[in-house]
Parts: sequence; C-alpha cells; structure tokens
Amino acid sequence: MKRILFLILVLFAAGACLDDKTNTDYRDINNFDDNKWKITGIGSNYSLFPGESITITPEVRLLIDTLNPDVECRWILGDTEVATGPSYTFVAEEYGEYTLTFLATDKKTGVSFPAATDLRVAPRYKLGWLFISRTASGNSRLSLLAGKRVIVPYMDGNYQRQRDSLVYVGFYTNLGGALGSGPIKLAEEFVYSESNYPLPSVLSEIMVLQESGPVELDGYELEIVGHPFDEFTGEAPKEAIKDAVLSWSCKWLQAEDGRLYNSVAMVTTDLHSGRYAGDPAFNGARYETLIQTMKSSTYSDSKFFIAIDETNTMWALLDNASEKYNGGGIVDPVNNYVGHRARLANNSTGSFDMSLFNNFSGRYFKHVFVSSNKYLLSLIERDGKYLWHKYDLDIPRVYTPGTEIKVKESKTGELAAEMFADFKDATFVYDYYGGWEWLFVASGNKLYGTAMNWNEALQNSREIFTAPADIVSVEARYFSNSMANEEGVNYSHLGVLLKDGTFLVLEVNYESDAFTVKEIYKENLKQLDPEITDVVDMIHKYGEGTNLYYGYMY
Repeated sequence: MKRILFLILVLFAAGACLDDKTNTDYRDINNFDDNKWKITGIGSNYSLFPGESITITPEVRLLIDTLNPDVECRWILGDTEVATGPSYTFVAEEYGEYTLTFLATDKKTGVSFPAATDLRVAPRYKLGWLFISRTASGNSRLSLLAGKRVIVPYMDGNYQRQRDSLVYVGFYTNLGGALGSGPIKLAEEFVYSESNYPLPSVLSEIMVLQESGPVELDGYELEIVGHPFDEFTGEAPKEAIKDAVLSWSCKWLQAEDGRLYNSVAMVTTDLHSGRYAGDPAFNGARYETLIQTMKSSTYSDSKFFIAIDETNTMWALLDNASEKYNGGGIVDPVNNYVGHRARLANNSTGSFDMSLFNNFSGRYFKHVFVSSNKYLLSLIERDGKYLWHKYDLDIPRVYTPGTEIKVKESKTGELAAEMFADFKDATFVYDYYGGWEWLFVASGNKLYGTAMNWNEALQNSREIFTAPADIVSVEARYFSNSMANEEGVNYSHLGVLLKDGTFLVLEVNYESDAFTVKEIYKENLKQLDPEITDVVDMIHKYGEGTNLYYGYMY
C-alpha cells in the first residue's frame, strides 16, 4: 500500500512541476525532477507499544529556499489526512501496522515532496523472556524481560525483514494479577495459525502450572482468560498439574501421579473450545516424562508428542484430527484420532536398536526441544558413556487405530564427559533451513557449546562461558540464518539463569569453527523484585507459533 501511494504521489508531483516553457525568466525553481530535494528527520519505521507516542518533525530541503522553504505540510495516515503542520504526534492505541506519509508542498510551484514511514504497534508483553517465581508467602509471581520488534537488513542490505527480541526494552513484574501459589512451570500455547479463515486477535496463551491449580493467560496482555480445572466434564484431578503440552488440536495435562488428561478441541483456532475428560487417558496409565515436539505449523505436519512411561518405554501420543472442508477450523469428528497412543516398533529391516525406546536401562539427562518436525533429540547416559540420541518416527497423516509407529531414524554419538560433570540444563538451536545445529550444555557454572556434526564419533565440545554462580537453567532464542545480523554471522540469544537470581542474555555467534559470546543483558531478578525468593522456571516467549517455527517474525 505504501509503495502504491508513493508512486501516485510521485506521478502527481512530476505532473505539477513547472518547466522552462512557463518559467520564461529562467529562474531556478523547486522541481521534483531535479532530484535535489531531501526530507530528513523521519525514520523508515517506528515500533511502539500501546500508550506510547512518537513526535516526528521532518526537515525539508529543496533546490532553492533550502534553509527556509515555503511549504505546506500535510500528514496522511493510511488513506486519511490526520494533520497539517511541520510535526505530527502519533499515539499508539490499537495493535496493527500503519503507513504514515508526510507531504511537503512547495507553495510557489504546487510540487509535493513525499516521505513515508511504517508505524508498528505491538503488544508490550508479546515477546521476550518470561519467568515464574515464588514469593516469600509462596505465591506465584510472573515477570517478563520484554523484547521489541525491529527492522533488520538482509541479502546484502537489499531487503528488510521484521525481527523480534533483538533489543530488550524493559523488565516488568507482578504481571497477571493474583495467579495462585506453589509455582511449578510455564508453557506457551499457540493457536494453529495457517488456516484460510480469520484468526483470533491473540495467537498465544501462557499456561501457569502451580500447586493451587493451573491458569491460562492471554499471550499479549498476560491477563487470566481461563482455568483448565473449570473445563473438565467431570471432577478435575486432585493432584497438582506438573506438566502440559499442546498438540495440534488437543491439550494434555500431566498430574503429579503421572496420569494424563486431555482436552479435544472442536475448533483448531480456539484453545478453549474443547473439554477435558474427567477420567484419565489410557485407563490411568502413568508417565514419567512428556516430550514436547514441534507444535504443528501446517496442516500436513505430523501431529504427535512422546510420553515415557514408568518402565522407560516411549509411546507416541497421536493427534491425527482433520478439519472439515471449508468448515472454518471446525474439527471433523469422522476423521478424528485424537487421544490414541501407539507403541514404537523397528523399521521393516529391523536395523535400529530398540532398547533405546523400550525399557531403556540408561539415564535420561534432557530431551532437548528441536524447533522442527524433522527429528527429536535426547541426551542420555548408557554403559558409562554420555550420548546424544537423534531419532525420528514415521507418523502417518491418517492413523489407523491399533497399529504401531515405525522408527524412521535412530542414531547415537558420544559427547564429552566434562559437559555432564555437574549437569544443570541443556538447550538446542536448529536452523529451519538446515544450515546449522548447535547444542549448549550447562555444567555447574560453565556453559559448553558444540556445533553438532552427526557423522563425528565424538562431538568437539568447547567451554564458551563461565558464570559467576551455578547455572540453573539455559534456554535458546533461535534466529534463522536468513535473518543473520548485519555482518552475516549466524547467531542465537541464550537466556542463562543463575542460582543467585541473576539472568543473562548472551549473543552467541559461530564462525571459523568457533563460538564467540557477548553478554548483552544482565540483571538480578531478586533485586528488581525484592519479593521474589526463588525463580522457578523461565521460557522464551514467542507470541505466535510461526515465530518459533521459522525463527523470525514476518
């Protein structure tokens, strides 16, 4: 729209210019075609939160009357003239993207000289690092280090794209009001966002898991919008909910006793359109661990996640629902296989070691999240060796109940023992385009990194950072390589939480076969909010599923 409007203005201005057929005394005039005019003081874009404002005062320089041009100034927001005069104040009120055009019209010639900018109004709490903490009274306290959308160049500066969380603009605490007590964990839920029908205005929610009962918050304002225990058709579980995962059209809660409860959505774009069954799934089978797979971003993606039971056996929990044709996101009840579980079986040639999947006798360190549907990755110990286990399952788009799920890929490789001497946490960065895969492991107060080479017998680990206190959690904010920084270097932001309450953001680059680390943010959460006694969990908040899936914001 901005380009079309700009072209119209250019054509209009060119037609309004005076040439020497009418300028008989041959004096210099302010001519659009001379290309000797310039408007400065107006940026190409501005990013604001609701309630913020920006005052723009351009400086107009023409061919003549350079220092004090006699011009009439007009301001057009979208297609509507909103002001006249040399400056304009835009007040951010509603979320959205707007084009603001400034027109300086030379009163002598009638020639108009335009400049335009993009104004983006984004939710204050949509992006950033989110924390759940415990106060001295045992209450849950929600805090956010907010990120802001910015424009960055790519493809040698010939193009621009929007990115989020390159800059951190404020720490906010005591969000969401009175949440409850006994904080356990945070989970971000995404509305399915690639259907061809109107989407809800909010594309994410935050589920706060706590001993007093889980609550769900609007992903933009962080206000309470639901209580999962109110969405049960029967009696809600008496045990606390310790974990939750969201698949394509289904939400799953894991109680402290290991039993699972699922809510089957009726509409894929509405996280609250379904109801939880009062009885636990799978006749009350108990599971130790839920492994979150990539939340499906397209309809054709496999829809499942992994659950590990008490015998260290993996199960595929399936969500093979489909939408009604032209049904506005309504789930088709005829082709709905949500809530089925399937055993994992060897491939047709029997070439995989199934002891990694069934009755695993080793030790799990971490099932690191991979922002892709291509494979899953676990860090394990077996027979005195520390290993990575990369695996993939052949999940059909339409599941036949009762059939087994074949393992499609399974391979292991060794990791350096020093990475697990005092294991704290691990995180993984996967480039959507397959260019690079990085693993980061926290051991004590040290952070190790390795650029994964799946063909190496032993990964080449590097100690890349030493913290002033023990690390308790590390999470990656992934950036796609097509959105690399201005120097063209691939990088990620790592959020590192220390035992003393200090939170760090590290920019980690990789080039010339080595990691470089730059500290770009450091703050102690307990000092920012003296009521916090313990930071329980942190996540990177993406605000919508496409940001997580692709690694950048469109």
